[in-house]
Amino acid sequence: MGAMFFAVLAAAAQLDRNYIREKTLEGQVTAAAKGNHGGRPKAIDDDMLTFALALKAKGIPVPGIAGKLTIKTGKNAGKAPSVASLYRALAEAEDAGAQTEAQVIGPRRPVRARITGPGGGTDPELMERLTRQALDGDRVLDDLVRQTEDGTTDIVAQLLTRARDGGTE
Repeated sequence: MGAMFFAVLAAAAQLDRNYIREKTLEGQVTAAAKGNHGGRPKAIDDDMLTFALALKAKGIPVPGIAGKLTIKTGKNAGKAPSVASLYRALAEAEDAGAQTEAQVIGPRRPVRARITGPGGGTDPELMERLTRQALDGDRVLDDLVRQTEDGTTDIVAQLLTRARDGGTE
């Protein structure tokens, strides 16, 4: 009886949670339609950024530029923005300017790499071709085999020799 009562309460709670989620998403869509996207306001607005870019073009150092700016909204209104915020805004402006140019070479900042585990190659054809090259008499493999026959202690060469010979010693 207790397990059934618990299951009924869990189902009711799940329905209530789904209803709250739907209403929250509807509210966010409505707010976005009005132009309010939520989040903290930017410390450096477009006017400040234009002024900062002009000062930077004149050769004024970034910490000096940050001291000349004043935040207009938010909890830090009336204070100067941090140097880190100014560097970030200038970098974003340079990225946006570089993307509008005719030729975009690549991102200016490093992009996070998605690292997979061993053997987690993304291209099966490439992995198969590399495996075939490593195990089917490639010149590099032949050199490694010769090294093991000469008595080298290179563990990689020994393992590749075993793999080439079919795992026999």
